[in-house]
Amino acid sequence: MITSWTSYDRNCTMRHLMSILVIALCLTSTTTAIAEENVEQYWLKRTILVEERTSIWCPSCAEIDPELALVSQSHGSRTAIIGLHIDDAFENDASLARISYQMQSDDTQYGTPTFFVDSVKTAEGYDAWSDVQKRILSQENQRDNPEELAMSIIDDTIEIPTPEYGQITVMVVEHGKQVPSGVDNPGEDTRDRVLIGMKVVNSTGDYSEYGEMELPETWSVIMVHEPVEGGVPYGVVEISNQEFDSNGDQNLLLIVAFCLLLGGILVFIPSKISLNTEEE
Repeated sequence: MITSWTSYDRNCTMRHLMSILVIALCLTSTTTAIAEENVEQYWLKRTILVEERTSIWCPSCAEIDPELALVSQSHGSRTAIIGLHIDDAFENDASLARISYQMQSDDTQYGTPTFFVDSVKTAEGYDAWSDVQKRILSQENQRDNPEELAMSIIDDTIEIPTPEYGQITVMVVEHGKQVPSGVDNPGEDTRDRVLIGMKVVNSTGDYSEYGEMELPETWSVIMVHEPVEGGVPYGVVEISNQEFDSNGDQNLLLIVAFCLLLGGILVFIPSKISLNTEEE
């Protein structure tokens, strides 16, 4: 009775290859996740732009606005949400200029809150989000891949590319912006995702700047490649310095630990002793 070592060797080799593959995949995923935090250039994505016309004094806005941070976190890079404040203490040149841009394709007057998804008026009022969500899904299915354009943020300075067509609009939003005392405010003491500054660059390199482009303590910067005359964006990307719940990082570590454990099991636990035998 002689054991078929050829079959045994083949099984061991396959198990070692599988273990190496599992560990390599885990390490590759981890390295990628860490490397993305240090990227200096931020390329346009198929992110959907969601803009809300809102006001501090608006009761419905006061109920919706605190949820925007949670909505933004749950959607991740799928959406970039911006609050355009009008007729209140947060109104500024940037929000007024952005509304003027929207009115090139739709000059109808709207109240607050009103949501624009990819520059198209989508829904009004407190119960608007279900319609907004439908529009987001619809746009995700239709959006083409964007042009290869990237911006950089170096030492809090935003460097913007010049497009071959259309315009690049960069918007700075502040998170947790404190509401001034003494104003009509039925909601919380802070508002999230408030537009504070905007810069527009066209294909000839001419630019316009509105509001405050200096980055606040907690910020997001949204770059939009879009038509000059108004309309659906070609591509959008958002960068933020917000600190989110660390559960995501903890989950990643658990996944990596599990993969490493699985790889170790494949390496060190011997094959089931059920090898083929041959008689000579």
